[in-house]
Amino acid sequence: MKKTLFSALFLASHILYAQEDSSSLYQHQNLGPNINSSSTELTPRISADGKMMFYVRDGHPENKNQQDIWHSERDSLGNWMPAKRADDKINQLDANCVWSVNADGNTLLIRGAYNEGKYVGKGFSLTRMTKEGWTDPQMLFIDEIEKVNLGVNDGAYLSNDGNAIIFTMCNKKKCTLYDLFVSTQKEDGSFTKPVKLGATINTEQYNEFAPFLASDNKTLYFSSDRPNGLGMTDVYKTERLSDTSWLSWSVPVNMGPHVNTASKDAYYVTDAKGEYAYMVSDLNSLGSADIIAFKLKEEHKPKPVALYDGKIYNAKTKEQILNATIEYKIYPDNSDEGVGHTDHETGQYKIILPFGHNYSVDVFAEGFVPEYDTITVGAKNEYTEITRDYYLVPIEVGQSIKLNHIYFETSKYELLPESYYELDKVVKLLHENPKMKIQIEGHTDNQGNAEKNQLLSENRAKAVMSYIVSKGIAADRITAKGYGMSKPIVGNDTAENRQLNRRVEFTILQK
Repeated sequence: MKKTLFSALFLASHILYAQEDSSSLYQHQNLGPNINSSSTELTPRISADGKMMFYVRDGHPENKNQQDIWHSERDSLGNWMPAKRADDKINQLDANCVWSVNADGNTLLIRGAYNEGKYVGKGFSLTRMTKEGWTDPQMLFIDEIEKVNLGVNDGAYLSNDGNAIIFTMCNKKKCTLYDLFVSTQKEDGSFTKPVKLGATINTEQYNEFAPFLASDNKTLYFSSDRPNGLGMTDVYKTERLSDTSWLSWSVPVNMGPHVNTASKDAYYVTDAKGEYAYMVSDLNSLGSADIIAFKLKEEHKPKPVALYDGKIYNAKTKEQILNATIEYKIYPDNSDEGVGHTDHETGQYKIILPFGHNYSVDVFAEGFVPEYDTITVGAKNEYTEITRDYYLVPIEVGQSIKLNHIYFETSKYELLPESYYELDKVVKLLHENPKMKIQIEGHTDNQGNAEKNQLLSENRAKAVMSYIVSKGIAADRITAKGYGMSKPIVGNDTAENRQLNRRVEFTILQK
């Protein structure tokens, strides 16, 4: 029977303890019978907002396999509801496991390689919750993983943006020790060959396992049985020292007696806020091991992030769109792309944006013109939640779409380079809809001479048209027209309103 590394360690013994840090504010708290049972609970994984938890129960009487995935949600008062066993689609193996949960809690990285929902061998697969239930798990394609993942056990954690995976693996035929590896996503969606994180993280004579990469994409927590710890296995913290490398890390620091105990501590996780942590402990447990929670001290928290959420609406009908996709990248270099989806029931999306970057955000839904946005997440010292809704215009003749990020110098019509990103999205839309014809429309505010404003609006519309044609779109699919100051969308009574009236739009003439 295959079990996780930590399951094997846990089932060896059961020891009672008293925490060294007895402060009630930071005391370890058993999550109680709605989460824990007389069986063994392992590998908690929690959504970014802290409202959904997935974990493993080993040997539970309601399991269909030795280890099955269970899940629980918080109610409106913040209490965990009675856990439910996940459906058979993601509980096919003898030892099932959720390795990570994305920001909205609806996409899981699970144990095993699946092809069209059927298990084909060792590996890692993604599945997503839809209105029809979990999608068929589909394996990630990871270069040469069969040469690296040679042990009986393994583990993983997928970054929130989906661009990197931290693995627990052994790359020797006779595996006695496990190390941490990293793999990054390539342009085609597959992942690079896993490589060791290096001697700063891994030891030669001890195990490193149970990785958890925090929402900041910088802070890594893991467990190890290396010497000078407080118990049999302790939780350690390290930080990535470079935005461009996954192999440069600070020296791991033992999390100390606030986190670690005299026994075995592992599978440490936090939500995006980083106020509370969750992990597995066999001390004072209802069964062989339980999931516990505790408030974090400042020095143990990851770097703060912004949790963006909201809903996507039909701009014409104001009805919710339940099948939208949100793509985000660091702007303007378009690195670290991430993807979010609207919830199939609530229509809400959730994405995590680490501080200190500008982001481009693209919102898509079938039958609608994509919405393009830019977000600046400045340097802040505390977790932030921001609601941002989007309104998508349906692809229908007569519908007009404002281009939000088209820039010209004052009173001129030469496009500035900052405009290219959004115009390239219009080019993409036209390529994807080869029968579509549009009219580019320029508008000004009411300042200055009306005739000059009319000419300026016409020239700006022509400049936008010329750019799109230069990218391979046939000229007979586009017309350009200027309206000058004749069609304001708001009054010209303030500087802010005049800025809104200075705009470029396109109207769908044919779809």
